[in-house]
Amino acid sequence: MDNKYSYAYLGLAVMIALLFIQFIIGIFINLYVSFPPLNSISHIAPAAFPSNYIIVMLHMMLGFLILIVSFIMLLLSIKIQNSKMVISSGISFVFVIVAGISGFLFLFNEYNVYSLIMAVSFIIIIISEFYYLYTLKLLTGAPSKN
Repeated sequence: MDNKYSYAYLGLAVMIALLFIQFIIGIFINLYVSFPPLNSISHIAPAAFPSNYIIVMLHMMLGFLILIVSFIMLLLSIKIQNSKMVISSGISFVFVIVAGISGFLFLFNEYNVYSLIMAVSFIIIIISEFYYLYTLKLLTGAPSKN
């Protein structure tokens, strides 16, 4: 198997693992972390941050890591020169950005619609990644069960 295909499999495994960790952390934040209102003067004070703010920072850093991995997967798809993989990884990349913007907006007002957009983005990204895997299996020849 060519190196670019093994990198694609590795990137897929990393992406899917990061996405599931990110989703679980996001649910935790949505259920158990509340942010101070922006119109309050205490919002500026360090004491205004939630006691479990570290989990929010972890969620944000994982989001940036997912963005980087999805961009690398897009570049790798372009190098492999398979239009289905390019479209699939492009969709993933776009919806990672959509989820990130929604998460940023959720920090400021905690509107449920932003949480919903993040969840729907997660579903679209996962479907796109599994389609990428399916296309990659077709391209490299799925191993037989004989």
